[in-house]
Amino acid sequence: MTVPADGVPRLMHFVDARLAQLRMSKDEAHRRGFPHPSTLKAARARGSQRTPTVRTLLRIDRTLGWQPGSAAVVLLGGAPQSVTRRITRNVRAQEQTATPMTAEDIADRLLGQLRDEIERARSDVRAFDERLTRLHTVHERLAQELRVDHTLVQEFDDQDAVTQSGQH
Repeated sequence: MTVPADGVPRLMHFVDARLAQLRMSKDEAHRRGFPHPSTLKAARARGSQRTPTVRTLLRIDRTLGWQPGSAAVVLLGGAPQSVTRRITRNVRAQEQTATPMTAEDIADRLLGQLRDEIERARSDVRAFDERLTRLHTVHERLAQELRVDHTLVQEFDDQDAVTQSGQH
């Protein structure tokens, strides 16, 4: 299955994949703080790409074990980052959670992705402009081929008239 490029469909794709990975039903996820299954169903059915609230996105992040802001990043075409475990050098291997992303980290990540999207769009515009230039050239050549040269037509008509008057 192709992963949607952005928006709510992309978020739902990653949510479904993560729930499957965690072997967690939507009801179980809801009991752990995830948005109600009807909220997700409404988001899927909605014809628009309206963004869920920040509260809903943060609830998704927390319940799925994603870094705060990951759901928002997914909406914009990125990928979620999970809260990972780091093992200390202790023999006991104490578990520690990753440092949550700050608002500045989230903003930097989103701005970086937006910059990348702008560059891709610029590249698309350049390619489109080159295609338009080629099409314009073909149009001009075709127009030149199809234009009637009235002086040649007049010469032909004059010659045809002389030929026909000589035959009578």
